[in-house]
Amino acid sequence: MSGTALAGLRRWEDMYDNLIRASLNDYSVEHWTARAEDYSEFRRTDEYAYGTSVHDALAAHGIVGPSSRVLEVGSGPGTFVIPFAKRVAHMTAVEPAEGMIRVIQRDTAETAIANYDIISKIWQEVDTGSLRGSYDLVITSTVIWMFRDILQQIGRMEEIAGGYCCVVEGAGGSKGFEKNLWHSIMGETPYPAYAGYPIIYNILYQNGRIPQVRMIDARTVRSFDMLMNVYRIFYSLYTEVRPEVEEKIRSALQAESRSGLHERNYRAAVVWWDPKERREG
Repeated sequence: MSGTALAGLRRWEDMYDNLIRASLNDYSVEHWTARAEDYSEFRRTDEYAYGTSVHDALAAHGIVGPSSRVLEVGSGPGTFVIPFAKRVAHMTAVEPAEGMIRVIQRDTAETAIANYDIISKIWQEVDTGSLRGSYDLVITSTVIWMFRDILQQIGRMEEIAGGYCCVVEGAGGSKGFEKNLWHSIMGETPYPAYAGYPIIYNILYQNGRIPQVRMIDARTVRSFDMLMNVYRIFYSLYTEVRPEVEEKIRSALQAESRSGLHERNYRAAVVWWDPKERREG
């Protein structure tokens, strides 16, 4: 491994370690169960436009099509499961959180989607050997930053991919609200930095892959009550959510609210690669 590649991995590990050190509690499976309804609303309000945009970006380059079998690592409430399942042959969701699984089952039933299955395990416990080469596309998104051993987990994705692998990560957008709220509550404690794009792109490239990338624009619309719950759960990872903390969250949201709804615009990077192809040198 080159010095540049090693430095990239160390940067990833440092960001992971800093997040864990700053947290009073960890991002457990129970945490994601508590976030299930929030994440579901997050994706349902725009009729899964985000997941559809990711699918369309990949389909435009021949990465996925009607006959494809797709596996998603860390599926959450069905961000990709539902829009992809409408357009591919079969979708497999790897998701351990019971709350997220219930949401996937409810929302797929409402949309008459049946061409999917769920592996109810954390990704690290999935037997990749039994799935070797089974999927045309293996995709992941939010969960990727929770892997300290990022290169090992990428390798596990590649093991079961008969076609391509894909990582979808945030690539910018307004963080002003979040940072201002953070400092009003947490003072001088540094705002959490989550590993994303372009860090993951660089790790792939520096370790011999040939990643391709396309940017997509996305928008979220969330209710005041749901966002209050989101921020309560989020800040409980870092501090005691006392009444004065709740009041700071409430005041900040009310100042930004438009008729009780909150809109955010952001960009995401759709990064894909063929595990069989490697750079020379």
